[in-house]
Amino acid sequence: MSYVNEIEASQANPQLRGLYGTIEQRMGFLPHYFKALGPMPQAIEGQLQLSAGVLSDGALSKIEKEQIGVVVSGINSSSYCIVTHMELLQRLGVDKSLARKLVNDYENAAVPDKLKALFRFAEKLTLKPVEIEDEDIALLKNAEWDEAAIRETVLTVAYFNFVNRVSLGLGLVED
Repeated sequence: MSYVNEIEASQANPQLRGLYGTIEQRMGFLPHYFKALGPMPQAIEGQLQLSAGVLSDGALSKIEKEQIGVVVSGINSSSYCIVTHMELLQRLGVDKSLARKLVNDYENAAVPDKLKALFRFAEKLTLKPVEIEDEDIALLKNAEWDEAAIRETVLTVAYFNFVNRVSLGLGLVED
């Protein structure tokens, strides 16, 4: 399972059971990720708020953000997040073969070049964050992304890197 004990819904206190219910409503299932964080309900609450703020529709759609998420998870080799977010993409209507391509070879995925510009930026921000510079932002603006989209991309990339690190650090396996 994982490197730490998980709290199952049947073992949860009323507060945690309520959080688990919210997660099941949003995701359609209760991932091991949140069960592993069960002893820290405040962290779960914070993450749910952050997730709602970062991953909801805005300048970028939820689908675009989930696509960025699978690209980042692929770069990080986070098999747990890859599987979980590929499933979420399928529920949003994205074909499994496209999601798989985004994980392994986004440059050759059947998505608009405009979106690939976000993926390239996400890769650089994931692998070489200290090398982000004005030119990287100019490339996004040249691809017709505005500042709101750039801000949401940065938050999405940072969010998925956080979740990838937690899942890898806790040794989570696919649900």
